[in-house]
Amino acid sequence: MDDIRLNNERKMNPEQVRNCPKCGATLLSEICQFCGTYIGKVATADLTPEYPLVECKSARLNFWNVGFPLIFGSIFSLASIPFLGIIPVTNESSASEGSMKLFALPFLLIGLGSLLFAVYKLFRILQVHTKGTVRSGVVYGYMDDTVAYNGVNGQKIKILLDTAEGKKFILLPLGTTSKTHEVNSAVDVKLYDKYAVILTKKTNW
Repeated sequence: MDDIRLNNERKMNPEQVRNCPKCGATLLSEICQFCGTYIGKVATADLTPEYPLVECKSARLNFWNVGFPLIFGSIFSLASIPFLGIIPVTNESSASEGSMKLFALPFLLIGLGSLLFAVYKLFRILQVHTKGTVRSGVVYGYMDDTVAYNGVNGQKIKILLDTAEGKKFILLPLGTTSKTHEVNSAVDVKLYDKYAVILTKKTNW
């Protein structure tokens, strides 16, 4: 159960696949650095990258990273207000009121925590949108995320980017079980700090 490739087929490790079947070059990643051939037998999780590898966080706006925490936080926060005595609803004794406040306090804290999380994620997404730098890259492969959706691991995409400091790999969680881009295909990525989003032609962010 600890295997991060739980839902991926077992593949050969780099010791078993040492050379490109097309040009014979020594393998350093899923795609031959000399002829561009995709080596499908090599598992992304097992590779030592030829360039620096940076773990990025997703700056893609969706229901689960902003909408759900906002709704969840609002419900918990608003539901706890009457019990905390902010809006008087009963004439109970002070002892009863104290018990209700103590009972409601964890719900308020959970609600406020969820709201702060949603605001922080939205702030980060807006930072990427307004301040991020667009870089061109090539999709090199996928690996399983530690987050599962209906029992199936989500996917992280591995992209080789051209940056101001040279070529770098990034691993970006997609928030889905689908492999959204073909291996060896070109993509544009907008980056800010350690947050990133793959650009699309429709929304451009």
